[in-house]
Amino acid sequence: MSSVAIYLATLAVTVVASLAVVLVLRPSLHRLLVDLCGTENRAAFWTAFSTVALALAPLLGAMHRRPGGGDAAFELAAQLEWALGGLLAAVLLVGVVLARSIVAFERQRSDTRRAQARAELLRGEARPEPGAA
Repeated sequence: MSSVAIYLATLAVTVVASLAVVLVLRPSLHRLLVDLCGTENRAAFWTAFSTVALALAPLLGAMHRRPGGGDAAFELAAQLEWALGGLLAAVLLVGVVLARSIVAFERQRSDTRRAQARAELLRGEARPEPGAA
């Protein structure tokens, strides 16, 4: 198998793997982003942004590593290592950013609920829950 054939085969496998990950994550990612962003338009942008990142990062990794003329199987594996490493890095980065955003979102939502409950108590509109301070 020629170096060019190995290179192109790896790019094809990389594109298929990237698309598979995007297809698995996109619906859940979009619903989560609608919740975090507050509007459909904002969520649509960040979903598209994340999709592009998840598709391009592994492709960049695959294109970075070029076959060196050794055994075809090992050359293919070495190039796929870079591609899948890029895909993993992109997925992990999106996960870290979302995890931090969810924590901040939940903290803000809980602070808002506490402030609303205090305001209701001060107005006499609500009764404190048993055991609440």
